[in-house]
Formats: sequence, C-alpha cells, structure tokens
Amino acid sequence: GLSRIAGVEIAALCDPDTALLEHRRHEWGVQTMTPDVDEFLGHSLDAVVIATPNNLHRGLIQRALSAGCHVLCEKPLGMDLAETISIYQTAAASGKRHMTAFTYRFVPAMAYLKHLVDTGVLGTIRHARVQRLQDWGESAIGWRQYRAQAGLGELGDMGIHRIDYAENLMGSIRSVCASMKQLLPRDQTSDGQTCPPQDVEDWVAWIAEFESGATCVFEMGKLSKGRSPGGDHDLAELNGTEASAVYHLHTPHEILLAKRGDAYRVVPVPTEFLTRPGSPRDPVEGDPVRTFRYDQAWEFVSAIREGRDCVPSFYHGMRAQAVAEAVVTADKERRWVDIQ
Repeated sequence: GLSRIAGVEIAALCDPDTALLEHRRHEWGVQTMTPDVDEFLGHSLDAVVIATPNNLHRGLIQRALSAGCHVLCEKPLGMDLAETISIYQTAAASGKRHMTAFTYRFVPAMAYLKHLVDTGVLGTIRHARVQRLQDWGESAIGWRQYRAQAGLGELGDMGIHRIDYAENLMGSIRSVCASMKQLLPRDQTSDGQTCPPQDVEDWVAWIAEFESGATCVFEMGKLSKGRSPGGDHDLAELNGTEASAVYHLHTPHEILLAKRGDAYRVVPVPTEFLTRPGSPRDPVEGDPVRTFRYDQAWEFVSAIREGRDCVPSFYHGMRAQAVAEAVVTADKERRWVDIQ
C-alpha cells in the first residue's frame, strides 16, 4: 500500500529476525535494514509502521515519537486501558500524526454501510449483530496465545476491530455484559512439539448497549469448524426502522439490503465507495479481500501531508480498549459494566 503512493519511500526495515529481513530485502527491494531499533530510527525517518506483538507497542511508539516520527501502530495499542491512555496522551502531546490499524474501516462495503447509516437510509438503528468466526485448528498459534505478549486473546485479536467499527457505525457503547472462554490448551505446535499452554480466551461473546439505545450482539471465535483460517464468516447486520443491511468481509464490493416487507437483495457498492478519495489503488486489481488494506496506508500518508488527524487515530484505539476492558470485567464479575 505504501509503495503505491507517489512520493513515499520505504526507507528502512527493522526486525529481530535477520532471515526475515533478508527475505524482505529481495521481496521489497529495501536495502537499509537492521535488528536494532535505535539504528533504525537514526535514518531520519518521517513515519514508522509498528507491527509487532502487543507488549512491544508502547515502548516502540514512544521511541518513534521521540525520534520525530508519525506512527501507524497495529491494534490493540496497549496491554490494558491505563497503558493505552498513556500511549494516546503521549502521541497527542507530541504533535505528530498517530493512527491505529483498524483495517476493516477501509473495506468498501463497510464504507458504504457507514454512508447508509449516516444518510438515514436504514432509519434509526434498533439492534445489530457482529460475528467473526474462524477455524484456526487446535495447535499453538504463537505469541497471540500468551497474555504476557498479547494482553488479550480473541477479544484483542479480532474483537477489538469490531468494537471500533461498531462504534463508527452506531456511536458510543454505553454498557456491556459478556462471556469469555478458553476452550483449548494449545500446548503443542503444528509439528507436534510441546510448548507452554495458552492462557488467553479463544472464544468471546458480549451484548452491547449504545448511547443511542440500540443493542448489538457480538461473537468471536477461532474454533468454528467449517470456517476457514481466512475467517470466511465475518458479518455485521444492522436492523433499522426503515431498512436492514448486511456487510460480509469476503464480498467487499457488495452488501445485502432490504426494506420492510422485502427479502434481502444484493446491492453493488457504488464506485465512489470502492476506494478512498484520491487513493492510487485500483479496486479491480488483485484480491479485493486483501487490497482494500492499501487504503489504510493512503489515509495515514494523506493525514500527514494534510496536517490533520488520522482516522482512526490513537484516540479510537484507546476508546476500543476501554470497551474491551469492560467486556473482561463483565465476564469476570458476571454483570453489566458501564464504559469509562
């Protein structure tokens, strides 16, 4: 995505895995690479993308901001709400642009769904459901299964994306009740080697009440037989007073739409919503389930060039973390929890 934007140079790469760096050298043609973060940041970079395990985000964000860089960071921003608030406050005080990688905001069908909500086509949203069901198998999945590196399991991995886009569509969440379960030990790798068991949830569900009065039911899981590792069941359905609409990630150029008394019909996403304004991406080139993500890079660069806030920013990352933490508390204490 970055490489398609005129005037953007991918100047340097940093990773502790030197073999991966060498692979990227040949794949991407980037010659400057190092496993040392200080050396990396010493290359007079304008902006940095951070895509590491979650426990490393805060320190890397602080170092990048101190080096004068704008920052795009993977979600979740921090390991808990207090850390995420600190990250947001540091970034806001720096004067640099900051962006949370809530990638699914950039799906064309999601952008069109947002338009239908904002323009009143659906009327007042009464209730909704959001699901992300996958089958990742039952062996170990690396750092994502350990609280010390990930902070959360399925809630932080897939759920926090859906918290963000649900609030983007429907406004602020007021209160939640929830259930979280660890269903597997995941104490063996795919090649049969023993590893430490996981200590995070691999299934989570919650009900959210919004400030608007609307309700949404969320469910996320990695153990849904029949659903591929690609997450082929990724759905958001909104039911309003005038119409209902459904987004599916894997049909990103269409939605389902129905008014009262009608069955759902397929509606193509209008051309103006297939890419972000000005984006160099060709929406018919490549796999549309992957290439929509290039518009995230376009938003990051555009915000830097235009001197405006990125959308979504670290504020939205902090906001989603506040809801996620309330989900954890609701499960632990078996009650409704209001969002701070």
